[in-house]
This record gives sequence, structure tokens and C-alpha cells, in this order.
Amino acid sequence: MLNSLVRDKIIRKSVLWVLLIVSVYVLIKLAPTLSKPEYLPSDDFVQFWAGGKLGLQGENPYDPQKIEQAQIATGGQASGSYTISIMLNPPWAIPLFMPFGLIDYSSSRLYWLIFSTLLLVISSQFLWRIYSGNPKQRWLALLVVFIFAPTISVLEVGQIAPLVIFGLTGFLYFTTSRPDDWLAGAFIALASIKPQIAFIFWIALFFWVIKQRRWLIPITSAITILLLTLIALVFNHHIIQQYLVMLQTYGISEWANPTIGAYLRFFWFGTDKFWLQFLPSLCGGLWFLYFWYLHNKSWNWVDELPLILLVSQITSPYTWTYDQVILFPAIIQVAVWMLHGWKRWSTLILSIVFLGICALDLILHMRLDDFWFIWVAPALLIWFLIVRWQYSSQKKGLAVQFL
Repeated sequence: MLNSLVRDKIIRKSVLWVLLIVSVYVLIKLAPTLSKPEYLPSDDFVQFWAGGKLGLQGENPYDPQKIEQAQIATGGQASGSYTISIMLNPPWAIPLFMPFGLIDYSSSRLYWLIFSTLLLVISSQFLWRIYSGNPKQRWLALLVVFIFAPTISVLEVGQIAPLVIFGLTGFLYFTTSRPDDWLAGAFIALASIKPQIAFIFWIALFFWVIKQRRWLIPITSAITILLLTLIALVFNHHIIQQYLVMLQTYGISEWANPTIGAYLRFFWFGTDKFWLQFLPSLCGGLWFLYFWYLHNKSWNWVDELPLILLVSQITSPYTWTYDQVILFPAIIQVAVWMLHGWKRWSTLILSIVFLGICALDLILHMRLDDFWFIWVAPALLIWFLIVRWQYSSQKKGLAVQFL
């Protein structure tokens, strides 16, 4: 019996390796075709590719004119009357894109698509393990996250949120499943390239590190950020100054993103009142103080992170719907919960609701700008809370029955 199981395991692994090798071979053969502009046109990845390229050349990666020139050269349109989209991420993000700046845009965009997909796949598999999903059902993690509309959106536009969720996943894994503060700190440094989309996480991390005295995590994170920044400085000695100038001069306030703060400005109180963009974040911060007061004695990142990320997305000062791939922990946690009661009608209904949210997101995005999708994160929060309540009620019912 044991020999049979070992043989079956070897066969399964051999088949997987053969499929992987064949897939890589086919991808290499298709690469010249797939990298053509008609298949991968100029999109958001231009700003990151151009930032990496300009960083390698010792030029300013935050220069709108140079970014626009790169956009036009890759087949994109001139900005005209609108503000050109540039890389707004801090200097330590630049070295992450330098390797992509070594090659032409079309090939780089294809490699970024493959790399981003790989990051999302790895994150989903580790999160499935972290949330105690059945190892034999790991394929469900892939199904759930690639049905999730923001996953499709982030891959379509070439944005960098896959790096953030990969960093958050690594932090979660190395603080819970396999404690290693050195690696946990390195991973959150990766998540820091876009801190505003999960800003409550950083507040929670601050309180938790102080309470638990896990000083090695922020130290390692700071060292990682410093090393990445030093790499950027080797190529461009003025990059920090250029970043600070960009923050002061670039028209960040002109972008209408799907946030409560943007709605307050663009619909009611005026776009000149940029401080309103941060008012919901203040409310999110106050919510967290109360949340920390209730849960700090029994704090568990596995349980608390999903809700923290959901509230962060709702109250963030600056985020887009494709940034919601950072909600993978919440989506996968719900999937694991649902499997415990998959025979119930309510589980079927809630699954249909999730599919409906994703389908509506994708369909409406064909006609509407991202500004109109402020409803997605609140809808996901309500869905998450209902499933959590159902799962908690089910556990209490089983406990009473057992007693």
C-alpha cells in the first residue's frame, strides 16, 4: 500500500514537471508573437518600465516629459490635456524595475505579465496553506483568485500590486507558519512600495511590534529598503531629491480615483480641498484604535489581516480597483470557510454573490471609468462579514452539539 502511494506521488510530480517544461517551451516559442504591440499595447506598465530604464541611465525616473516620450515610443498616445501617469513609488522601488528596463518594452511587458502571474499564483498557494485549506484542494485557491475581478484587471493593465500582495503573504507566512523575523521584515519592505493601499496594516504593524518587541522585523525591513535605495543612488545620486520634488509638483490631486475622499472632493466640496482625500483615512485609523483595543491581547495576524486590508481599501486616500488584489487573504479565508459548509444553500447563494460582484466589476469596466467603482470594496466587506458570521454560527452550533 505504501509503495503504491509513493509511486502515485512520483507519477503526479513527474506529470507536473513535464507539463511545466512543455508550457515553458510553448511560451518561449510564442514570445515573439505575444510581445507584439497589438497583443500587449502600451498601458500602465510603461511608467514602471520607463522608470527602471531611466534609473539605469542615471536620469530622473519621475520626469513626466521623459515618461511621456517613452509612452509615445511604445505606441501610446501623447498626454494632450490630461496629466501624464508617472511612477509615484518611492526610490527603493526603482531597482525592482531596472531588470525590465534592460530590454525593449514589448518583451518586458510580456515578462512582467508572466512574473506578475507567478507572484499571484505563489501568493494564493501560500495563503491557502496559511488559512488551513485542504492540501488536496489547492487548485481551488487558484480558481478563486483568478475569478476575482481585480486579479484580471491588475494583469490587464500591468500594475504592481502583485508585488504588494506577495510581500504581505511572505510577512504572514514568516510570522505565523514558519516564524523568521529576518524574512518577514524583508517581505514587508517589498509591500512598502505602495504603502497607501494597505495603510492600516502599517499602523497595526507599529502597535504589534511594540507590544511583542519584535524589533528585528522593522530593522530588517529598514535594511532592505536602505539597500534597494543605495542601488538606485549608485545609478542616480539625485533620485531622493527628484522624488521629493515630484511629490511637491506633480498633480496627484487631479486624479479621480474610486475613494471616499475623491468623491467628497469631486462631487461636493471642491477638488482644491485635497485634505479631504485623507479624511476617510483618519476615520480608518480611529477604527483601528478601537479594533486594537478589542483584539490586542489575542492578536493573530492570520485572523485580523483580512479585515484590516478590507477597511484599508475602503478608507485609503489613494487606491484603484486593481489594487484590491491585496484582498487575497480575505478571499481565500472565505473560500476555506465555505468549504466547511459547502452543502448549505446559503453557501451557494454567497458564492453566487461573489461571482456577481466580480462579473459586474468586469462588465461595467468595459464602459465606465474606474472612478465609478467605489462600491466594490464595501460590497466585498459586507460579503466577507456575512460569511464570517455564518461560519462563526456554524462553529458555535457544532460546539453546542458536541457538548
